[in-house]
Amino acid sequence: MQTFDSFLFENPSGQLSVRRIFQDNDNWPRYYFSHRDELREVEVKEVEKMLRCHQDGKGFFVYHCPNCKESWVVSNGCNSRICSECGKRYTDKWAKRTSTRMFDVPHRHLVLSVPDLVWYILRENKYALKTYMDAAILAINQTFKSISRSKIVKGGAIVVLHPYGKDMEFKAHLHIFMTEGGFNKYKKFVHMKFISYEVMRKTWQYHVLTELRKVLPKTPKYITLINACFTKYPNGFYIHMPE
Repeated sequence: MQTFDSFLFENPSGQLSVRRIFQDNDNWPRYYFSHRDELREVEVKEVEKMLRCHQDGKGFFVYHCPNCKESWVVSNGCNSRICSECGKRYTDKWAKRTSTRMFDVPHRHLVLSVPDLVWYILRENKYALKTYMDAAILAINQTFKSISRSKIVKGGAIVVLHPYGKDMEFKAHLHIFMTEGGFNKYKKFVHMKFISYEVMRKTWQYHVLTELRKVLPKTPKYITLINACFTKYPNGFYIHMPE
């Protein structure tokens, strides 16, 4: 009887998986011992779950064909978000659930990033990543308020954190699916097809630096870095907002 697990993870001709990358050449143990002071507990937990996928005694299903008499055993997975197999199911469920909560209005894809000075701050203070994401909401609403004649216009947004860039270096940036406009106090949607890059760049810079200043240790180093980010980038921080 062949197991599906052995085919998926041990077949040399199979697709490369995240698990195989971590296992080959003892990549994970070597990385862990050289970066253990930087890793969060949840990160270590998710990696170890993924490495034990289909091998953790969580039960299994047996599929039997009455015609060919072949049987397949499929063990239950790890349900880790970083697993090549289980993470795909999690993503599909998340996308389907999220789609039912979206407003039936025009949306736009927005990317927000920061200079390397802020990446340095976030890498040293991972707890501030939540503040980083919250600042994006403040920046979006402030931008809508600035360019709208309405006194109060609140937009809707789904914010996704990408901690690493394509080069696998820590370059935390945000991908945002936001409403193209917002709702006024009468709950009426105000469509804003034109959203000023200049305004968004500056409101993003202001809110992310101001909010980080509130939660970071009040040390000369961080005070100097935050002030430098204001003076060094007078036109605001990077955004990508295609129409």
